[in-house]
Amino acid sequence: MPDLLSAYQFIDLDQLPLRRERIKVQAQRLGLLGTVLLADEGINFSLGGDPAAIDQWLEWLASEQGVANLVTNRGPVDAVPFLRLRVRIRPEIITFDADLRPGQVPTGQALSPTDWHALLQQDDIQLVDTRNQYEVEIGTFRDALDPAIDSFTEFRQWSLDHLDRNRPVAMFCTGGVRCEKASAWLLANGYEQVYQLHGGILNYLRDIPAEQSLWRGECYVFDDRVAVDQALSPTGRLACLACSRPVDGLGPHGLPPLTAQGECGLCGQVFEENRLTGLREKARQLALAESRGQSHIGPSAQPDAAKSPPESETQS
Repeated sequence: MPDLLSAYQFIDLDQLPLRRERIKVQAQRLGLLGTVLLADEGINFSLGGDPAAIDQWLEWLASEQGVANLVTNRGPVDAVPFLRLRVRIRPEIITFDADLRPGQVPTGQALSPTDWHALLQQDDIQLVDTRNQYEVEIGTFRDALDPAIDSFTEFRQWSLDHLDRNRPVAMFCTGGVRCEKASAWLLANGYEQVYQLHGGILNYLRDIPAEQSLWRGECYVFDDRVAVDQALSPTGRLACLACSRPVDGLGPHGLPPLTAQGECGLCGQVFEENRLTGLREKARQLALAESRGQSHIGPSAQPDAAKSPPESETQS
């Protein structure tokens, strides 16, 4: 059974094009699939493969790249939920504020899942979900505030408008990386008591028994599984083939309802004919894979990997 490893570290990195090539070669050599994001502020990745290969990857990052203090989420999966390997250079490993550098400025107090669980029992906590609205809609912590944002950068203004500086703030996201920047932003803007869930929702679901959990619903993940439950198992939820979002009302294999004029019946987006053809071909490929008894996730999900779903990000 393969392992899935999602991790990040804020660390000063230079010579990014050279690092990208070396990282790509090493990941390929180990047979890993997924996405690696590099920036001069650090690394953020989600990779799947043989457990021994994952161990070698971590050892190589530490010894050859100096990346030895990762915040990680790791566990077994039935199938690697990626079709290919991507290694990309970005201005930030999570887009928010390029001038805000966790590791160089204070961030919130990171709490273990057990300490986080205890904190949420207290009164007067402002519990905040830092994720985008489409993620929040399918699952979140009980009584959490939803900023209703479409982009993480919108969290900056929302926090200034809606959060009380005199009350403690507890924030969470999928894997923890978004909270590094969001908590640094709050501290830089006069908020004094800021807490964040170390390792994010995925770490909480792994450590806290379901019968005690304060999590409600599903957790959206940025790979072919789409969403996982309290046991970190895929829920079978579909993501739209057009926008990759886990919306309700999709047809078989994630095809959105489309009018004869190419308008999506869920969001109103109008697609040109070549885009419509591509969407229908993706659905056909997935149906073909299903008829052959192939998995709905991983490299076997689609006979023609060139016609894969839209690119996913790493866990954040």
